[in-house]
Amino acid sequence: MKLKIHMACIACILVNITLAQNGKLSNSDSAKVLIEKMVSKTGSYELLKKLKDVEFTYDFYNPGAKKSDISIERYIFDGEVSWGQYKTHNVFVLPKKEGTVTQYYESTGNSWIAIENAKMTDKRALLSSNFLRKANYYWFTMMPKLLDAGIIYKQLPNRTYNKIDYNIVKIGFEKGVGEVQDDFILYINPTTFLVDRFLFTVKGSGLGISLMEIEYETVNGYTFMAKRKVIPADWGGNIKGKVLYEQTTTNVKFNNGFKRELLAK
Repeated sequence: MKLKIHMACIACILVNITLAQNGKLSNSDSAKVLIEKMVSKTGSYELLKKLKDVEFTYDFYNPGAKKSDISIERYIFDGEVSWGQYKTHNVFVLPKKEGTVTQYYESTGNSWIAIENAKMTDKRALLSSNFLRKANYYWFTMMPKLLDAGIIYKQLPNRTYNKIDYNIVKIGFEKGVGEVQDDFILYINPTTFLVDRFLFTVKGSGLGISLMEIEYETVNGYTFMAKRKVIPADWGGNIKGKVLYEQTTTNVKFNNGFKRELLAK
C-alpha cells in the first residue's frame, strides 16, 4: 500500500512540473487543476487542431435490442465539423428507412441529413441528426473540451470504487454556454489522472442520470474514450439497471486531409 501511494505521489509531482513548465497550471481552485492534470494526459484541443482531422468507425450498440448504429465518423477540429455515414442504422438513425444515411453539421450551424444522397427536409430527422452529430463529436473531444470557457468546476469529497479512492469533480456550465447545461460528475483516477467513469445527464433526452464507464486508447499522442458503457444510475454512482448502450471507437486515423467544402456537399 505504501509503495502504491508513493508511486502515485511521484506521478502527481511529475504532472505538476510538466504543467508548470508549460505555463498551463491554473491558479484557480483545485477542481480545475485536477481537470488540467487530466487533459495533460489525454492531450489538449490544441493537439487535436495540430492533428487537423480524424476518421474512425463508431459502433453504437443497444444490448437490449441487440441492434447497432454503425458509422464512419469524420471530424475537422478547426471549426468543429462533424460528418457521419451509416450503412447500418437500426437504433436512433432512421431505423425504419433503408439505404445509406449521411449526416453533416458544423459549428456555424450549416447542417443536413441525406438518405442515398437525397437530402431530407423532415425537421424531426434534421433535429435528430444535428443532436447526434454534436454528441458524437463531443464524446471524442470531451476531455480537452472540459477546459473550454464558461465551465464551472467544483471538487466533491473523494469516492471509493473498486478499491480506488477517486478524486471527484462536478462539472457545470454557465448560463448561455451551449444549448443545454448538462451536469457531469467525474471520477478521476489518482494514479493515471484519467476519468475512469462519470455520471451525467442529457437534458431533453428522457434518459435521466446515467453512468459512463470508460476504456481508453491512444493514437498519435491523443488518448480517447475507445469503449464506453452507459448505465442508469443515481448521483451517488449507484447503478440502477442494466447496460443501456455500448459505444466502441475503432480504426482511428488522424490527419486525413479532409476539406470542409467536400464534407459539406
